[in-house]
Amino acid sequence: MPTPVVDVPGVLKRYDPEGDAIPLMFDSPHSGNVYPEDFAHSCPRDKILWGEDAFVDELFDHTPGHGAWFLACQFPRTYIDPNRALVDLDAAMIEGDWPDPVEVTEKPHRGIGLIWKRADDEHVFYDRLLSQADVRYRIATYWRPYQDQMDHMADTIRERWGRRWHVNCHSMYSPAYAARLNNPYMPSTDIILGDRDGATSGSEFTNLFAEFLIDEGLSVAINDQFKGVELVRRYGDPVRDCHSVQVEIDRGLYMDEWDITRKPGFSVLHESLNRVVGKLADYIRSQL
Repeated sequence: MPTPVVDVPGVLKRYDPEGDAIPLMFDSPHSGNVYPEDFAHSCPRDKILWGEDAFVDELFDHTPGHGAWFLACQFPRTYIDPNRALVDLDAAMIEGDWPDPVEVTEKPHRGIGLIWKRADDEHVFYDRLLSQADVRYRIATYWRPYQDQMDHMADTIRERWGRRWHVNCHSMYSPAYAARLNNPYMPSTDIILGDRDGATSGSEFTNLFAEFLIDEGLSVAINDQFKGVELVRRYGDPVRDCHSVQVEIDRGLYMDEWDITRKPGFSVLHESLNRVVGKLADYIRSQL
């Protein structure tokens, strides 16, 4: 991994393009594993580690070498989730009357909104209500800087080229691990691409992405269970030639989900993704 241009310890690292830049940006919002001292969750730490997209930032660490921007989160999504909107907050977790708008969407209902409520069916994160000051601090110190850096990359690209491509990088349980958790979101393929049913990306980019992955021997589905959440919604606007796709990778391909360690398949997948990103970069250059 090259040296980050912006490095906020425990919060984020931003890497700018090496060589000739192209209008392409990547981000990994859920790979952070630096736990803030004030997290103070009451459930055991080992019950929440599954929330990390462990090693995903490393799987895509070659992207600046292809002329792309890359943003990697350092804090855990379970503390505050940079892939949620501010309205995706369960106000019942907070002392007093939370004055800002909230929406009872699917994510807060499942306990995985802006600030997570449940680790699993048996464990809640906190044995107390969070103070409004606690929540404001998490938003200002962690959530907001991530959004600001995303905006910086997106605006820089848009102002220079008038168009943009974005890949939002994630991982998902293997079928075996999902069954252990009794989780209804069980992957059907190695990789799932999401563009919110075409709302955040033109079909050409999404389909080419899938084709390049299939060429590497990976099975791919599109908008199957995982369609993309807040960041692709925010930065994807195909009518304005801004394309945003979420990629979910089966963790069983590259890591031991119980020990959270890399498997030998990690290096194989890393090289496959390097080739895929190279092909995406070549496609984008052909469009300029």
